[in-house]
Amino acid sequence: MNVFEKNNLITYLSIGLAGLIFTVKYYPQNQTAVAESQGKAIIKNAPEPDTEDDIDDSAISILQQNRPLRMSISVDNPSFLKVKVGQEIKKGDVISDNSTERDRLLKQKQSVKLQIDNLKSKTIPEPFKPALALGLKPLPPAIFSEETAAIAQGKMKLSQAQALLETRTQLLQTDNPERRAESENAEAGFQIASQKVAEQEQMIQSMRDMKLSTEILQHEEAKLKQLRSQLDQANSALDQSKAKLNASAILQQQELQQLQVNVRLAQSDLEVAESRLIAAENRRKLTEYDANLNEARRQQQENQTQQEYSRQQQQYAQSVRDRDYQLAQLAISLTNIEDKLALIPMLRSPRNGYIRRIKPWVGKDGKYTTTITISAATVSSKNGGGTGTVTSPNTSKVNPTR
Repeated sequence: MNVFEKNNLITYLSIGLAGLIFTVKYYPQNQTAVAESQGKAIIKNAPEPDTEDDIDDSAISILQQNRPLRMSISVDNPSFLKVKVGQEIKKGDVISDNSTERDRLLKQKQSVKLQIDNLKSKTIPEPFKPALALGLKPLPPAIFSEETAAIAQGKMKLSQAQALLETRTQLLQTDNPERRAESENAEAGFQIASQKVAEQEQMIQSMRDMKLSTEILQHEEAKLKQLRSQLDQANSALDQSKAKLNASAILQQQELQQLQVNVRLAQSDLEVAESRLIAAENRRKLTEYDANLNEARRQQQENQTQQEYSRQQQQYAQSVRDRDYQLAQLAISLTNIEDKLALIPMLRSPRNGYIRRIKPWVGKDGKYTTTITISAATVSSKNGGGTGTVTSPNTSKVNPTR
């Protein structure tokens, strides 16, 4: 191989190495580890590629893929490193991470999400709008026709009783003319009979004084007996006429008293009818008062119902505002947690392989720095190449690079 070909091979190898460094440095999964405040990871490729006269482009590519990868890591705590020497890792596996803080924030995030889901699933019942209250039925019109008719009838009966009493009083307070005439006739007959008896006795006494014959005296005495019998009859007739007159007076007095009683009864009936009218009017007033009182109570109850409904509406609106406020606060908390999670650096492996080496930690200004080396699972070399072979995924024994 001439000098020109060797120079070209060296140039190609240098270009390939630069491309590999560029690819590893700007690999997307390593971007989060390059410029984080909590930790840094700088990926470096092992230099010193060996050159062979007979290596072609495919061999250079395989060599670049199997070349050990060095990563410089800067963290706040050595416990952030999640790998150890000899550990097999795959592309995308976590190399360094503040898992304690991440787990704490993830738990907080889960708790906030649960609170948000709980608030969203919680139903706030709307207040039940009260139905329109039916007003009380109006009272029927006040009708006192029955009581008024009873009063009119009572007044008419009283007027009739008073008129009859006035008409019959004068007549009933005087004797019955027929009975009075009969009594006077009987008294006159009695007076006449008494006078005849007296005259007959006087005449007989005169005849005795004159000593008239016995036959004449006997005849006159028989006549006297007859006159005395007529006197007794006249006396009896007089007694009967007086008894009839007295009985008639008693009947008239009873009739007068009955007429007076009828007037008083008619007055009493009229007073009862008037009192019934007054009682009916009072009952009507009481009914109207009860109706007004019930209406006032209904209005008061309706007002209380409306006030309670307004209060429930205010409580419902306040509950909705409180829930929205809590959701907003929880959303802010969730955003803050997610921002904090985004600020936690996480370094992932850019390739498959094994952890070949981890340098001791170097602390400075509160930061800890180390360098880890990731080697491929199987790396072969030709003519004393720069890398060796990892014999087991559980061993940390590696061949050093030149």
